[in-house]
Amino acid sequence: MALGFLGEHGLLARASGKQSLASLFDSAWHEMRREYRNEFVYKTEIASRIVFGRHSPKTASLYVELPVGRSIVDVAVFNGTSTAYEIKTEYDTPRRLTTQTSDYLTAFDRVCLVTHPRCAESYADISDPRVGILVLTERGSLRLIREPLTNRQNVAPKTIFGCLQRAEYVEAVSLKIGEPVIKPSAIIQGYCGGVFEQFTASEAHDTFVSALRKRKTDGDTVRFVTALPESLRVLGYATPLSRRQRETALSALREEVSFRLV
Repeated sequence: MALGFLGEHGLLARASGKQSLASLFDSAWHEMRREYRNEFVYKTEIASRIVFGRHSPKTASLYVELPVGRSIVDVAVFNGTSTAYEIKTEYDTPRRLTTQTSDYLTAFDRVCLVTHPRCAESYADISDPRVGILVLTERGSLRLIREPLTNRQNVAPKTIFGCLQRAEYVEAVSLKIGEPVIKPSAIIQGYCGGVFEQFTASEAHDTFVSALRKRKTDGDTVRFVTALPESLRVLGYATPLSRRQRETALSALREEVSFRLV
């Protein structure tokens, strides 16, 4: 499929001899970025510009399609704080935007809408004033149109609790009550949920940032996503793989592939 796409767009003709599989994926990515800026293009640019550019994969974690409340965040980044990115390409409509950003504001410190330059004004008019507006320029940079307002004091502990794994909320509740949580498995979630709802907004948000940052800034994950070509980093974050599967994927991407046009 990848070779067919490259051949159709004349990229194989410009290539010489053999290429690594990684370079072929990047060639397809650059063509997509030039001709069809869909949601995947936006996600990849956010990863490149924010996590690998402004921050570092060692200190900032990235999530793709993260469930929050009744909605799913397109891209979420956790470094010293939390930021949700809702993507609206030139091919999208504003449908559900109000509901989506309302859900994100119950969990995230900052919420940003990322869109095409010609759509920015109309989205700014209908968005919550706390929501920042970014545009993806023709050159692939992210330009700030409206600064997101800090929202960490307004988050809902109940929403954040729903984003945490058991080990994460048990640890947080144990620290809160000053002793280990020892409860039967059948009731531990309900017990911890009740205690967590008593957290202040700031305490809940700090727990959220710490937990989700740790999940994807471990050494193995950092080495894996850093070794991937730019075009595949978002998929690297989004796809759960074992250490062996990651090694196999990187090995395959280093392999040279030959082709001939027929």
